[in-house]
Amino acid sequence: MSIRWEWGEPPDPRFWQLLATISKRESWAIEHGLIVAKISALTAQALTLPDDKIEKISVAGLLHDVGKLTLPTELLQKPQPLTEEEYAQIKRHPSKGVQIITALHLPSETIEAVHHHHERVDGEGYPFGKRGSEIPVEGRIVAVGEMLGATLTPRWYRPPLSPIQALERLESAAGTALDRELVKCAKSQLPKLFGFSSLTSLSLCTKPVPIERLVQEEDASLWQTISTFLVILLTEMERIIGRQFCQLLVNCLNRWLEENKIPLHFQGLKPVSKYRWWQTLGELALFGRIILGTVHAMLSRLTGSEFVSDWLDGVREQLNEQFDAVGFRYGLWIWQRNSPFAGVKVNEYRGIH
Repeated sequence: MSIRWEWGEPPDPRFWQLLATISKRESWAIEHGLIVAKISALTAQALTLPDDKIEKISVAGLLHDVGKLTLPTELLQKPQPLTEEEYAQIKRHPSKGVQIITALHLPSETIEAVHHHHERVDGEGYPFGKRGSEIPVEGRIVAVGEMLGATLTPRWYRPPLSPIQALERLESAAGTALDRELVKCAKSQLPKLFGFSSLTSLSLCTKPVPIERLVQEEDASLWQTISTFLVILLTEMERIIGRQFCQLLVNCLNRWLEENKIPLHFQGLKPVSKYRWWQTLGELALFGRIILGTVHAMLSRLTGSEFVSDWLDGVREQLNEQFDAVGFRYGLWIWQRNSPFAGVKVNEYRGIH
């Protein structure tokens, strides 16, 4: 299975800023958002909805949980059953999410889907308690994606479920929590989601899929973008400033990596690691922003920040279009004045122990 963003233009990096912030509390937030976006889009495709509507629904799947930013961390991370008062707080997150994404000037279909993703066709959902067709179809679609995404990713109170267990949960919710016809549409797309030829083949998948495999192509693209940019930068630096100065910077970076217990080092001009040390996309994206921010800070002390920013932009222009889009998506180009990730600090990276 390979889950990545693939509907229209790469989303606004502010979307990733929101998900990255949630991922500090729920480390799987980016993966969950991508899975819900993918399932929602596949379900909408099975309904033969127009492409522009599919994209709006997939963005809603990506951002459906942004209202969790308003909830206390201890509530999101509580492994025990919630009290009645705590559950009442949780039930506010769709409406809070609408407040956040309305400020981003997103289409009404996206806003409606986020607002209704916890409604149930039997009328027992929230925040409105609407029934059946009273719930906008966009909301009913994202509700299907949300249930599948929630079962396939871990929670503080349980590990992820296997694909066949997720399918069983989906089927049991048809006609009560979820729209029965939309469940059929989602089921027809599940083999495609997991890379199987049929539902029969999928039924043999009885173990949970590791979270890194859920988004392995997106994960690989992000790592390749970070490492390729660093190689191009150091190669340019060696050519323009000289090997001695370049080696000095590499030594500083290796020392910084060692001090921060990050199992990565530079061999020559290439970053090398013996194993995948990050656990989630959010953790890798944060590392990328920090190491590029560290390079920017080191060079700025020597040559001036304005010159360095222009130089780094020149290096970025040497990347292929795909890598540049990935870097833009995850906010790697933090030296740019309009970057929502500017000012990230080294001590924010707590993923390595």
